Amino acid sequence: MRLPLLATLFVVIPLATSVAQMPTGPMPMGKMPPGHPAIGQGQGHGTAKAEMNHSGTVEEVLSANPYVYIRVKEGSDDKWLAAPAIDLKPGAAIRWPDGMPMKNFFSKTLQRNFESVDFVEAVEPVPAK
Repeated sequence: MRLPLLATLFVVIPLATSVAQMPTGPMPMGKMPPGHPAIGQGQGHGTAKAEMNHSGTVEEVLSANPYVYIRVKEGSDDKWLAAPAIDLKPGAAIRWPDGMPMKNFFSKTLQRNFESVDFVEAVEPVPAK
């Protein structure tokens, strides 16, 4: 009878001690847990704004809320982009970051197959000079 009770105490007491030492509130401003990358230096979605390193002219726009498919002329290349919905008209100058290319992509919303489409996180109009 005493052995199970002692074994339980040996497990529960260290566990309770470690839980009691855990921080309960938010971290102090400017201080991150050890090993955490500085804000804006992480990788993946939602960190720093992507560099808008591509630009071109809108040739065609297909709305598929909450997205938009944009056929764009970049230099001599004609390509399709998929981005969060934005109001664009053919002839508009835009810029966008590197995206994730998808070959033979079928849009269920548009019921259309795209030979190749680059999924980008944003598209911006280029301000007139």
